[in-house]
Amino acid sequence: MPARDHPAVRAVREALDAGGVPGEVVWLDDAASTAALAAAALGVEVGAIANSLVFLLDGQPLLVLTSGAHRVDTEWLGERLAS
Repeated sequence: MPARDHPAVRAVREALDAGGVPGEVVWLDDAASTAALAAAALGVEVGAIANSLVFLLDGQPLLVLTSGAHRVDTEWLGERLAS
C-alpha cells in the first residue's frame, strides 16, 4: 500500500508530537461523514469518536469538540457566544 500523506494531517501530527500527545493517525478507505460511520469503521463505540465543529466568531475560528455520542445544539451555542 502506498504511503498516505496530506499537509493538514502532517500539521496535526506535528502539533500532537510537539505537545507530547501519543496516538496514531488512521486512514479510512471509505468516507465517514458521521460519528456513527467513523465508529463502525474503527470498531469502537460512537462515544469514542470526537466530533469537531469549527465556527467563526468575530472573524476568528472557534473549535468545538464533543463526544460523537452527543449533538451540539448550534442555536444554543450561538446564543451563548453572542452574549
